[in-house]
Parts: sequence; C-alpha cells; structure tokens
Amino acid sequence: MTRILAIDNASESCSVALYDSTSIHQRCSSAHRGHGDALLSMIKQIFDETGYAKSAMDVLAFSRGPGSFTSLRIAAGLTQGLAIGINRPVIAISSLAALAHGVYRSQGLERTLAAIDARMGQVYYAAYETPALGVSNPLTEEQVCDPEQISWSTGNWATVGKGWQVYANAIREDKALRYVGPGAEDSAVDVAYLALNEFNKGKALSAEQALPVYIRDRVVHKAS
Repeated sequence: MTRILAIDNASESCSVALYDSTSIHQRCSSAHRGHGDALLSMIKQIFDETGYAKSAMDVLAFSRGPGSFTSLRIAAGLTQGLAIGINRPVIAISSLAALAHGVYRSQGLERTLAAIDARMGQVYYAAYETPALGVSNPLTEEQVCDPEQISWSTGNWATVGKGWQVYANAIREDKALRYVGPGAEDSAVDVAYLALNEFNKGKALSAEQALPVYIRDRVVHKAS
C-alpha cells in the first residue's frame, strides 16, 4: 500500500490530500492569503484524522506549476521541508494536468483544454487526454501565450481554468467547447492520483529537485 501526501497551491485556493491506495482524505481552503499557515493546519488535521505519522508516508507530491509564483514557491518549499525531514522522495505534478484530471474525475470527460490566467494579458495553457484515473497525457506542451493564440483540433473538448473566463472575449468561439469551471477546489486529490502513477513508474525525485515550474521565465514578454 502506497501512502501519498499531496499539496496543491497553484491558485487562489489550496488543498491537501492523503491517499493510501484504499481511501482519500482531503482538506481545502479558499483563503486568498496565508496559504502557508493554512496548508500546515490542513496537514495536521489530516494526520490527526487518519492517525498516520508523517514518517508513514512513502512519497510527497505537489503541484509544481504553472501558477502564481509566490504560491508555487510556498508549495515547493513546504514539500521540500517535509520530504527532507522524513527522508522521502517527491513527485512534482503539473497544475494544468491536475486541472484536466479533475475534469475526468468529476465529470468523466477525457479531452480537456486547461488555461490559467497568467496575468500580463496571457494564459498558461495545455491540452490533455485523460483516459483513466491517475493518467493525464499531454497532447501539447505547457506554454504561456496570448489568449488569441490558443488553438485546438476539431472535435468536442472540455475547457477548464480561469483563463477561459478572464479572456473569453479574446478566445475564438467554438460551439464544440464545453466550459466546466475554474477547476476543483480539492485538486490535491488529482495531484495524488497522478503522483501515484508517476511513483509506480519510478519517477520520484529527491527533495532538492522539488522545484516549481514557472514557464514564463522561458520567454521574454514584449511590451506593445
């Protein structure tokens, strides 16, 4: 039985999940500030509820981005600290992949376009196919782009993430697209599912490698 503690802090809400292969225990908070304290409190609540000690975890997982720079650093730092403290490996999960997985978990929709507001008039974007729990296969690379540059193949797609709301007027219309919302508040559950699959493939990292992925630092933003 694999036990995973998962943390998601890539957006306005934050959540924690403990997955032990037979059940999932989760907590979430929609506070706009104080995520570090909220995450620590939720972790304590879950351990108290389950009776597990931190050392009973086999692996720690976190949403590594893209998302808010500050929030991603908090999640990465907290995960690193816990992993070093109990000498456990880490799995880093894309926050966009977690969004797509949440669509499948809650609504059974397999093809998803995930777009997060990246500020500066741009979105973080990627397309996924999710055929089963624990699997979100990327169909495109994660990217930061102008909303007008979002493109997809023909057919029916679910869309998820606040990018679709914030830039609705800039994204081309397509009646085949089905907007399902900004994303699940309990997205740490999706991080846990995806992390288990990665862990079983032997893709765990050392705590020192548990770094956030910003994406935007790969490109230069040009002022108009």
